[in-house]
Amino acid sequence: MHRAGMRREAMDCYIRVLRDDPENADALYFVAVLSIQEGQLEEGVKLIHRALGFDARQARLHNLLGQALHRLSRHDEALVAFDRAIEINPDYADAHGNRALLLSEMGRSGEALLGFDRALKLRPDSADDWCNRGTALHDLGRLAEALESYDQALLRDPRLAGAHANRADILRDLGQLDAAMGHPDSKALDDAEAAYTSAIRIDPQFVGARVGRARLRLLRGQWETGWPDYEYRLRAPAPGFKSLSEPQWRGGELPSGAQLVLVTEQDTGDIICFARFAALLAARGLDVAILTRPALKPLLSTLKGVKVLTSADEIKKDRPIRWLPLLSTAGVLDVRPETVPAEMPYLAADPERVQRFAAQLGPTGFKIGINWAAAEANERHDRRRDIPLYKFSSFAEIPGVRLISLQRGPATAEITQTPFRVEFLQVDNGNSTDAYLDTAAVMANLDLVITCDSEIAHLAGALRRPVFTALPVISHWRWMLGRMDTPWYPTMRLFRQVTPQVWSEPFVRMTSEVKSQANQSRRLGQCAITSGWVDLPAQGSGVRAKM
Repeated sequence: MHRAGMRREAMDCYIRVLRDDPENADALYFVAVLSIQEGQLEEGVKLIHRALGFDARQARLHNLLGQALHRLSRHDEALVAFDRAIEINPDYADAHGNRALLLSEMGRSGEALLGFDRALKLRPDSADDWCNRGTALHDLGRLAEALESYDQALLRDPRLAGAHANRADILRDLGQLDAAMGHPDSKALDDAEAAYTSAIRIDPQFVGARVGRARLRLLRGQWETGWPDYEYRLRAPAPGFKSLSEPQWRGGELPSGAQLVLVTEQDTGDIICFARFAALLAARGLDVAILTRPALKPLLSTLKGVKVLTSADEIKKDRPIRWLPLLSTAGVLDVRPETVPAEMPYLAADPERVQRFAAQLGPTGFKIGINWAAAEANERHDRRRDIPLYKFSSFAEIPGVRLISLQRGPATAEITQTPFRVEFLQVDNGNSTDAYLDTAAVMANLDLVITCDSEIAHLAGALRRPVFTALPVISHWRWMLGRMDTPWYPTMRLFRQVTPQVWSEPFVRMTSEVKSQANQSRRLGQCAITSGWVDLPAQGSGVRAKM
């Protein structure tokens, strides 16, 4: 009955067994399996512990306990459970595979790879293990080997949607590598599109495949077909925001007197980037509010015509309310690379703070604000974006250049270890309501910002400050392929890696540019680059990839 999907009937049968034999470990095991399948994880853990009290040598009980604890995010306890299962039965392939999957999600990809290899030695025809092995290899940057693992998975199960989608992720990355080498029309990108589509054909509601295909299309400049798939991110188990109870806006005319509430999502850089659409909608005459976290309220309050809320309780219910996740605005407005709103700046620095930091900085030197790592170090952060601080030393060697730290978070500690001078102003370096206003005010006094792909890049662009953004080979979709400019920010220039993890080449180009600008500044006797910055010319639609 259980295997036939008749879970209620199976549960009744197991319960009858336990009435007659309360210490029946097999019946307890299957009741625990059913509980876990129904999402009753804590109850399942209790049942497993009860069963282990009667028979602690059942490897499958320890394996099941590990699975339940894994789903409860009690990772260390889950690892102990899997280890115990393998200790009892060293040839238990399920336990090896489950342990490796946990290690992979914990970021211990090297250990995970060894675990998947052990599992596959025991059961070489497991498509799931081949697929998960590919993920571990992908995380280790071993793309060709990862692709081979996904191919092996699909040989064993051609309808394994996850293998198609993961294979597409690899091909998308390989396409970016080809673009970095001067081949933006890489066949890998077409193959990635086909692989995502295969996964979606098998499972039309597969969120990972839909969002993956969206990112690919957005990367290639195919925004008109990318935005619809991007909406599938809202169906993820943890979409990163709390939905409102009111109807969601799908575009079109709002009810009379209605307020549109845009709910922020994802990271600070994403919020800053897409906040422009709140100001755009307000300029069109809509009553717009943006619901965000308290630390961003002062900065976002500089958006023209937009109310800023920090709690859903602040929404007044005396009018019709419609809402929308912030990153859905571009799709609703059908934004294309050539139609990104160019009204700049759409955020502003506080004049009093600008004056205060002007006094601290003084008038001398060509002042460059630098940022080398993300302030928000969470599980979504791609460490490939971070840059070793010592790479900025070439700027410090240029006569007249001053380096001003814009770094926030733990990476600020690196300043004390660097042999060149990096000035550190007395700004709010935490996550309080002053942090972003202080940073914006400092930027207003700088000649240039040089940064990794972080919130600092977006803030500088939104303030219309001149900014150089250094990008890894495999970068976020918003920077598209091969461009040195970006439709998102007219005063931003992009400096891309050519070789993964090698920052030397983009820093050589940036250093040459800074030398030229600093020399010009000295010749003029003042830092004229700030007021004389010219927006980069548009690069057509920005699409170099094959459409």
